[in-house]
Amino acid sequence: MLQDMRDKVRGVTAGILVAILIVPLAFVGIESFFMGGPDADQAATVNGEKITRFELEQGIALRRQQIVSQFEGIDPALLGDDQLREPVLDALVREAVLHQEARRQGMAVSDETFRDVVISQEAFKQDGRFSPELYEYAIGRLGYTPKTYRERVEQELLVNQFMGGVFASAFTSPLEFEQFLKLSLEERDFHYLTLPLDRFREGIEIPEEAVARYYEEQGESFDEPEKVSIEYIALNPDSMIDKVEVSEEQIRAQFDAEVGAGDSLRWQVAHIQLEEKADGSHQALAAEIQSRLAEGEDFGELAREFSQDAGSAQQGGDLGTFTPGTLPENFEAALATLEAGQVSDPVPGDGALHLIKLVSRTEGEKPDFAAQRERIRAELAAAGAADLLPRYVEELKEKTYNVDSLDVAAEELGLELGVTEPFDRSGGSGIAANPKVVEVAFGEDVLEHGFASEVMELQDQQYLVVKLKEHLPAHRKPLAEVRDRIVATLKDARAAELADGEVAEIQAALRGGATVESLAVDRDLPWQVVLKATRFEAPVAAQVLGAVFAEPDSALPAVGRVVADSGDRVVYVLSRVHDGDGKGIGEEERRSLRRSLEQMQVSREWRAYEDSLLAAAEIAR
Repeated sequence: MLQDMRDKVRGVTAGILVAILIVPLAFVGIESFFMGGPDADQAATVNGEKITRFELEQGIALRRQQIVSQFEGIDPALLGDDQLREPVLDALVREAVLHQEARRQGMAVSDETFRDVVISQEAFKQDGRFSPELYEYAIGRLGYTPKTYRERVEQELLVNQFMGGVFASAFTSPLEFEQFLKLSLEERDFHYLTLPLDRFREGIEIPEEAVARYYEEQGESFDEPEKVSIEYIALNPDSMIDKVEVSEEQIRAQFDAEVGAGDSLRWQVAHIQLEEKADGSHQALAAEIQSRLAEGEDFGELAREFSQDAGSAQQGGDLGTFTPGTLPENFEAALATLEAGQVSDPVPGDGALHLIKLVSRTEGEKPDFAAQRERIRAELAAAGAADLLPRYVEELKEKTYNVDSLDVAAEELGLELGVTEPFDRSGGSGIAANPKVVEVAFGEDVLEHGFASEVMELQDQQYLVVKLKEHLPAHRKPLAEVRDRIVATLKDARAAELADGEVAEIQAALRGGATVESLAVDRDLPWQVVLKATRFEAPVAAQVLGAVFAEPDSALPAVGRVVADSGDRVVYVLSRVHDGDGKGIGEEERRSLRRSLEQMQVSREWRAYEDSLLAAAEIAR
């Protein structure tokens, strides 16, 4: 049981405990971090209410985990506390202000809602059922008591309830919607020609005195800050993998254990939960739902309408997939009588009635050893590497203490010796992007005395020791090194002047009655015509399209210019505007567009409202 709890908590600490919450700063635990509980020193106050350092550090840990999950391959060690502290604290302050306003407006979370949230979490379930022991063990590992955990969950729920109420109130008037349709569906005709900057660069000569003068006047732009290059040894479970031997007997034993523990039968289950009422009204409601099911109504829609299980109602009652022995006995007895797609009679359980639907039943085949062999070998190797890591950390500390170089330690431990590119105090790439590494590299011991650093723990199970490889004092790059760059800059500047001069000539000619086509042919320039372009789609660069639709339609033709990201100049003539016509839009598409407009409007209004609450709040950091 205790090992099962630990396994569960390891899953919890890798993510968010309450999955249904929208606001991201929930509760997350990091085994290596304990701040003394939620009553630690304050990080900020909002209208006199405290945000603790404990809450801030939890938020930082969770935000780091979210970024790692979102951006595959990113090194968590690059996401230092200093980088995340301010944005996370901003979010906590914002959440506190919203929570206070929700309370001021009389919002609250019922006991029933809190219970539904907690018991629906897989992190708190043992053999498919909510486990009070696992619940208390898990939240305790995260530094919470049942009281402080409930307060945190209630704050999350209240903020989401408050935000949800505002967003649900979004509406738009018929006049606003028709104006929105007219603008969204508007079409425009225009011609444009392009003046490539490269054609103006050709033939430009930059005299040496101009290069020298630029170097003298802009010398600071060629200053190089103090930099260092460091050698390092990184130690983590991945670096231990090749040191672990996994025998064929171990792989076979693990495979046999997995097959023996598994069950080939799988049920995909959904339900509608109706809380028991003293007056028996829940039974009448169950009968009504059964009647509507018999008439052909969709089970998922009825679950969304009637089910009081907050964790599954909005998913059409879906509970997921189960094997025999993981559900209450009366549930499994009901499922045994059903064919796929059928719904049971009301089944009592946990103070409620359940209408259980067997979505599907599958009989799995015994897995093939050859197909599973590599996965099992990798998992056993990873487990062995994790076991080896502590011993290697201690050996690394011993072998890198007061040494002249790290290469001997790397060779003796069979680890790779890495070397960074030079980086300054703002950091570099790879491990040099980690603020802690930068701080140590420029610290007195490493930079001035040339000592190897202590073995640092950058992240859970990520260790590093560094030593100075090279020190590059601050200096100004010599002219010979930057000459080509200066020449290119001066050429671009001169080419831009020439291009802008020709653009002015072309615009004057267009306003005088010339056409894009004739001017483009005379000057050997590429040109295009675009008919019925919309705001969202046209065979032209977004910069050009944006400029064309920014032109007022009161004085046509309208002549304008755009400087592309490449430096090329684009000259256009807007010749015609076609008013948007929503008559050809179907009702479903109109509803979708109306919802989009409402969400845009309410998002803008919400940001303004949120800003006003923050401005009125007394915030101390």
